Amino acid sequence: RQLIKSGILAAEQVAGIWLIDEKSVEARREHNPGRGRPSARLSQPNASHYLLMNRDHAVLAFRFDASTGEFLDADEIIDAKRAPLSIMSPRGTKASRVALSYWWSHRTIPKARHGIEAKLAELGIADTYDLPFKSMGLSLSDQYWIKPYGSKIRWSDINYFENDFAEAPVEEWMADVGLDSPDNTSDGVLSKRWVCRNGERCLLKGGTLLDQEPYNEVIATELFSRLLSEDDYVPYTLIEWGGAPVSSCPNFVGPTEEFIPAYYVNEVLHRDSYRHYVECCAALGVEGIETALGKMILCDDIMANTDRHWRNFGLIRDVETLEYRTAPLFDTGSSLWCRVPTRELAYTPFVVDMRPFYEDADRQLRLVGDTSWLNLDKLAGFPEWASDFLDENPSMYGRTDFIYEGLQKRIDYLELLFGQKQGTSKCHFIPRARKAPTKTSRKEPEAFTSLPPR
Repeated sequence: RQLIKSGILAAEQVAGIWLIDEKSVEARREHNPGRGRPSARLSQPNASHYLLMNRDHAVLAFRFDASTGEFLDADEIIDAKRAPLSIMSPRGTKASRVALSYWWSHRTIPKARHGIEAKLAELGIADTYDLPFKSMGLSLSDQYWIKPYGSKIRWSDINYFENDFAEAPVEEWMADVGLDSPDNTSDGVLSKRWVCRNGERCLLKGGTLLDQEPYNEVIATELFSRLLSEDDYVPYTLIEWGGAPVSSCPNFVGPTEEFIPAYYVNEVLHRDSYRHYVECCAALGVEGIETALGKMILCDDIMANTDRHWRNFGLIRDVETLEYRTAPLFDTGSSLWCRVPTRELAYTPFVVDMRPFYEDADRQLRLVGDTSWLNLDKLAGFPEWASDFLDENPSMYGRTDFIYEGLQKRIDYLELLFGQKQGTSKCHFIPRARKAPTKTSRKEPEAFTSLPPR
């Protein structure tokens, strides 16, 4: 369950049973560090010596065996305070080789991502852990990179924040993988690709069967814009790319910053709970963390977001000043019942198992304290806007009226819980004005046409 919560294993819960993606299990098994004495590993002839860098700061030295994808040591500590939070001992005197290997495993494309096996065969490499070495481990989510020991390469010459990167002209998700590209270090199962547009780095992200996820990201952006300030969230837009709708968002990490998933923040005190996470953030000097978490919990509840695992929120750290702030909200695509088959929507109670603190939505809502920022009146017409926007997706045929109903009921429920505290409760359900389907643009999704009537 902890592997699922942290996002290591891809899984969905159906009727109280966890369905785990087989490929993610295989990837986890293959990334497990091998058994053996450290002295035996250090003698391996294929080991190469590297420095883990954070911008121009050398963090630690390590050896890596490319033939096995195994980190052999991480003994020479140079700058512990700029190392990834999860790999250093509490006093900053030692680095865990196992923790470094685990951190690196999330710096590679997961094997569960569509198309990666064919791409590895095309490149002639054995495993995804080799991909980051194609571009020195460079990313657009942080400032870490790997430098061959004794090399004179400088950060200013190679980083993707200041220097353009290779971008193939074809609109295919895997086109840049294996080249000098940040795509080599992109985590997550859904198809994605980094692009440069007029000097701005943008992340494109696809959807699954019905292509609902990109639309959900834009709907979440509309929700955030009504309730939150601009610094609280990452804005998404919908574009057509590769013949399909995809979401596009700007990089929310600045040229001296790194995103630290909440999973690693929890490693500061080695426990796993809401209160523990708040205490860890306080220990790092983060201000307003409970208000920020309240915004996340409430907005995720409205969107019925089922994928706010411990890697989908966290902190931003400036690697020069070492100051922390809360990361803006991002990645809300797995929401609005997008995994529920169309024929099942008529029977859904519009309540979902939530993340990250409690599966029970009501129990998670009870964590919200400060609601001074919340003005539910600003959501008037939001369910109608969202369902009308989803109508633009032909695959949404037969779904949008139910999604409208679910959104309206979630908002009404929050008014019942929080509006009464402010003396403004006016909980009520407003039926959607149903629209005649557009015959030329709508089609019942083939994946659900064979399902028997319920």
